[in-house]
This record gives sequence, C-alpha cells and structure tokens, in this order.
Amino acid sequence: MTGPVRALRLRSISAVIAAVLPVALLAIAALRAYPFLDDVSVPASTPDDWHTYKQLALSVVRDGLSMPALVTSYAGLPHGFLYVYFVALVFAIAGVNSTYVYLVQSVALGLSISLMYLAVRKRLTPAGGLTFLLTLTALMYVDVFRHLTFKLLSENLYFLLCPLLLILLFRSIEQTDRRPRDSFLAGALLGLVVLTRPSFILSATMTIAAVWIYSLVKGRSSWPPALLLLGAAMSVSGVVARNYAVTGRASFDIVTDTSDWIRMWHLPAIQFLTALVKRSSFVFGLTGPIAPAYRLRPQWMIVWLLWLACPVLRLSKRQPLEFWELLLYIYVVCYIGPVVLVAADITSYGGRMVIAILPVALVSAFRLLFASELPGASGASSAVGHEHRMVNEARSARASLHG
Repeated sequence: MTGPVRALRLRSISAVIAAVLPVALLAIAALRAYPFLDDVSVPASTPDDWHTYKQLALSVVRDGLSMPALVTSYAGLPHGFLYVYFVALVFAIAGVNSTYVYLVQSVALGLSISLMYLAVRKRLTPAGGLTFLLTLTALMYVDVFRHLTFKLLSENLYFLLCPLLLILLFRSIEQTDRRPRDSFLAGALLGLVVLTRPSFILSATMTIAAVWIYSLVKGRSSWPPALLLLGAAMSVSGVVARNYAVTGRASFDIVTDTSDWIRMWHLPAIQFLTALVKRSSFVFGLTGPIAPAYRLRPQWMIVWLLWLACPVLRLSKRQPLEFWELLLYIYVVCYIGPVVLVAADITSYGGRMVIAILPVALVSAFRLLFASELPGASGASSAVGHEHRMVNEARSARASLHG
C-alpha cells in the first residue's frame, strides 16, 4: 500500500469513528440510565452542586430567563452560570428529569471528542490523528463518562465548548477572508467558556492578550484581536445583565467573588511548599498525598510528561513552536496555575478540575509524537491543499495498481 493510499485510509477510518462516537456513547448512556428515573430530588436537606443547578434551571423554565428564584447576584454558587441555562433548555424540551440531561451530555461528550479531532487532524499525521482520536476517546471515557457525565456538573458543557473554541481560534489567527468573523466568534466562545467555568478567566484574558501582541509584532491589523475581545465581552455580559435585572446592580461576581479561594501564599514558607507539592502531585496524577482513596492516574502522568517534553525537545532542536501551539500552552498554564494555587478542592468528583484541561494538553503531547510535516500546517488553506493533493495522489496510485 502506497503512502497516499494508506494516509487516505487512516483519515477515512478516523472520520468514521468520529461520526459514530456520539451515537455509541448515547447508546451506552441509555443502557446505563434505563429506566430513566430522576435521581436528583429538590429541595435537598444537604444540597450538592447538582441540586443547586436543578433548582436554578427550574426557576429559568418556570419563572423566566432572569432566574428569579435567586434574588442575589450569581456568586458563591456552583460556578456554571451558563450550565444552568443548558439544563433548563433540556428540561424545557424533554421534560424535567435529570436523566434526560445525562443522555444529552453523553452525546455532547461524543461530539466534543469528534470536534477535538476535527480541530487538530490537519496538524497531526494521519496515523497520529487516528491514535489521538482513540487516545482521547479512552481518556474521556475513563475520566469523564464514568465520573461526570451522569452528574449535573458544568464541565459537561465545557467539554463541548472547548473544541469549538479551538476550531474558531485557530481560524482566527490565519490570514483568510473569514478572519474577522472567526475572531469575533472565537471571542464569543471564550466568553461562553468563562460563563461555564469561570476558572478559565485568566486563560481567556491571556489568550486575547497574546493574539493582540502577536498581531502588533507581525505588523498585522488590530481588528481581529479587537473583535476577539468584543466577542468575549458580549458573551460574559450575559451574567452582568442577569444580575442587573434581578438586583438592580451590574456586577460580575461570577469571577470577582473570591470567597471560596484558598490563599496558599498566606501560609508559612514550609507549609506553603508542602501544600504546593501535594497539590501539584495530585494534578500530575500522584493522588495519594491529598486523596489517599483515589487510585493513581497514570494516564494523567503520561499526558503531562509529553506536554512538558514537547517544547523542551522542540526548542533543543531549534524548532520553535507555531503560534497556535504557543496559544495552547498559554491556555493550559493560565488555567492549571490558579487551580493549584487557589482552587478550594481540586480532588472533587475524581479531580474534575484537572480533567477539564487534559484534552488541550493532549494536543501538545501528540504534536511531540505525530506533528504534521506539512510546512505551515496551522494554515487552513495549505492544509486543505495538502488534503486535495493527497486524494489525487491516492487516485493516481490506485489507477497505477489497476492499470
């Protein structure tokens, strides 16, 4: 089998798997959820996050978009503001039953895996793309489907938004006619990510700043980064508008309220270092020091080791990171740093705060192993042209074999 034919076959296999994944996860979820009994009762004497999400979603469905049941600003609550509306939408369409949300979340998880593959497939070799898809599927099944999909938790919505963000963000830094539109949409997705998981606020801010600095250094127009910022501002204004409608005061408490932070830097030096090592170890996958009941997470360790090795080995070979790769590192570092330093409970629900960033870290890990050799692989036009050439070469190869 010639190279082009093999590459085309690998791409086709990956495409079929990506198309089947959402349906396959829905089928597995349906078998697990049957007979579809609602397992979240409200009100609860000791409410957890899922109880609060359900109560607020019911307020949206029954009383209106301003969530009147909550008479204060949206702060000091489970931080998934946008997730409340996601749950409310499912309730409004399918009926008030948390199990229906789980089924939708299983489809969303499958879509998130497929879309993440779509976002990076042209940046990996065909074999790398297929391996990435299978690896991400296994990772998300073990860490997300088993621990998070059957709970009302905002990470389930984030996993769907993240690959959509990456697709639009990659397009927004390419020199194409669609760049202004894609910049605005990428900014809007950044804002939606923040409304879903406010812990990404620093990642969003620094991503916009990096794009702006890059445009200035390259002497490019400032309009695309300005549109990126505008899109983000318009999205996050949703919580400001809601707070104003209910309280009469415009506030962004979803981010500015820090009452649930821990402040490790206030500890004595030895305690600070001990806490830092333990929390960093948990993020890495060595869960024992602060969560003895948890098993080791070797899959996390492998991802982080490859993630760390990629820039080191690339730079040692004088192969600089492409700008889109640098953006991914900024996104990951600006998320995981605050999680280690201020997140109150990084061990909750199987380490959901760590799991949230692993798909993005996995992209960089696979760039170390399976980087596409196509020059300028971050450009859509060159990648598309490469795909067309690959198809034509495959057809020629088949013709020569059968001729």
